[in-house]
Amino acid sequence: MIESLLLTATRVITFQQQRQLTNASGFFFERGGHLFLVTSRHVMLDEPSRHQPDRIEIELHVDAENMVQSIAFSIPLYRDGKRLW
Repeated sequence: MIESLLLTATRVITFQQQRQLTNASGFFFERGGHLFLVTSRHVMLDEPSRHQPDRIEIELHVDAENMVQSIAFSIPLYRDGKRLW
């Protein structure tokens, strides 16, 4: 059995359309029945460097017995110039 704490962290990859921008990390926590992803603010938006990805990808491990089993999710951040988060 894999330590459940290891399943709370994920890699966060930022994109501008199809171009990969950065790699980062994040973690999950649950409050009030909602699951949240937490990462540094500059991963999602960094105005001084003009870093403004339009989507992120996260990888989730789907089998607590086998860390190789995972699935990637692509999450849009903006639609028609308006943020979705």
